[in-house]
Amino acid sequence: MIKLIIGLSNYGSLYNNNRHNVGAKFIYTIAKYNNLIFRKDIKLFSCISKFKIDNFNIYLLLPMTYINMNSQSLFAVANFYNIKINEILIVHDELDLPLGKIKFKKKINNISHNGIKNIVLTFNNKNFYRIKIGIGHPGNKNKVINFLLSNMSTKELKIIGYTFNSIIKNIRHIIYLDEYNISKLIFKHNQLIQLIKSNIN
Repeated sequence: MIKLIIGLSNYGSLYNNNRHNVGAKFIYTIAKYNNLIFRKDIKLFSCISKFKIDNFNIYLLLPMTYINMNSQSLFAVANFYNIKINEILIVHDELDLPLGKIKFKKKINNISHNGIKNIVLTFNNKNFYRIKIGIGHPGNKNKVINFLLSNMSTKELKIIGYTFNSIIKNIRHIIYLDEYNISKLIFKHNQLIQLIKSNIN
């Protein structure tokens, strides 16, 4: 069962709509759905909130660090709340997925995301659950850094918003690691997203 969801991101309002901050935008969206407020905990390098499913606390985590140091926050919070590695869900942007598509991964294999690299090194473990949210690729590796740290367009934000809604509507299946229904969600969403994209201005 998932007990902690972290959205990888750079901390600060300057980065709110950056492609690299898709993970944080997801956390803010699920908090909005549940009318939650975040509290800052300087000792844990974090902004934290929580909601309940069947009387279980599900913590939402926004690191107060740059993305390549998000593990500092995750490690502190997981230790404080006694949360195991296999109870953590990492939500992050993915260059190698088309905009709006999603993947659910049970283990980290190829590591290209700096935030994920940092977490693996800190925990010395690759057995995290992840939701990868596609942001697309600029087509040239020399443009990647600027692409990641640039704001999404209005159309991109609408598409990402649709993706967030798909995930949140199925959050119970995700929290309980219901692989059958998670697979159904991903298959259905990834089929529909192309149609959605073509109809959004």
